[in-house]
Amino acid sequence: MFGPAQAAIAKAVMDSVEDGLINKNETEDVLIIVSVFIEWDARDKEKVYEYNYEATKLAIKRAMEGLPTVEEALAKKNKAKHPFA
Repeated sequence: MFGPAQAAIAKAVMDSVEDGLINKNETEDVLIIVSVFIEWDARDKEKVYEYNYEATKLAIKRAMEGLPTVEEALAKKNKAKHPFA
């Protein structure tokens, strides 16, 4: 299942460059770190691909737009929860 996730992330990054969300002239200066969680009993490779693609595209869009702002992140820093904690 990691193959579809990795492929989706790579495609989302390159689509973000192609779409102009990441400036082509700045690609050598951009670092993208992605952490992936795949449900233990995941069986549908297409859904794994789709979910990781959409999540990566959204995360890149928000990052390039400066969202959340520092003020928003600080306001919510004590409210962060992990669904399995």
